[in-house]
Amino acid sequence: MPADVKAVEIDRRSNLSYDEFVRDYLMPRKPVVITDATAEWKAASWTPEWFREHYPGKKLLTDQGEMVMEDFIDAITTNGDEPGPFLREQPLADVFPDLVDHVQPTPKYALPNWLGGNYLLGRVTQRLNRESQVEVNFCGKRIFPYLHIDDLHVHAFINQLYGDKNLVVFPPDQERFLYRKGNQRFSEIPDVDQPDLERFPLFAQARPTRMVLHAGESVFMPCGWWHTTRVPGASLSTVFSIANASNWSDLVGDVENELSHRPKLASMYSLFLRGTGFVKSLGR
Repeated sequence: MPADVKAVEIDRRSNLSYDEFVRDYLMPRKPVVITDATAEWKAASWTPEWFREHYPGKKLLTDQGEMVMEDFIDAITTNGDEPGPFLREQPLADVFPDLVDHVQPTPKYALPNWLGGNYLLGRVTQRLNRESQVEVNFCGKRIFPYLHIDDLHVHAFINQLYGDKNLVVFPPDQERFLYRKGNQRFSEIPDVDQPDLERFPLFAQARPTRMVLHAGESVFMPCGWWHTTRVPGASLSTVFSIANASNWSDLVGDVENELSHRPKLASMYSLFLRGTGFVKSLGR
């Protein structure tokens, strides 16, 4: 094992002040589990049975097609060998608009968030605003085999509301062992728990950090950290992305790279975004 590859420990914190969060986690880009970030949320009462009771007959669009709520709940609470349906990464405001107030107030650790707003270029504005929305993930037992980093160098704030979620995490300095697919944000390794070391020999040098996120806990996942998840049973969580002074320049660089086929536009738009970030930082 190379001397510079070290095991990473992820802190679990409660009563964490905002200044401590910025100093110890946000600016160093270090993950942290926060045990009380959503303590004031009404969503703490969400369970599969709660949704069955409150939304009888509601139609849901899952990765296995349209289902009514009762059938969906039955499917995700049955521990079969095959993964059940997944209500995946859907904006809470679109699926359950009456529940938006259940995920308020926004945790102080997720502020300021610069993703919302008008960024002149329509497709970029739409994309950044979409990233800032609270998304809901609702599923049963399953494995998410894809190891990835989040798009546009955003930070992720994952809030576990029901059940457990097992995370496998690798810091950015281990990317050289993770077989990134070209310029994509995914690894070529199909399953980090059963890696083919003949095909991916460098992965033997990686040091994963494994952790369990329990109901009521949140994890701050900084940009550039590779992660994947395993869900041992019915699970309900929300997630939203964050961009501010800590990662804005990286986000701008990603947008500029995506516009590189139009160099003049990329250069001008990059200047606009950097200027926008500067103005936002003054108003912090």
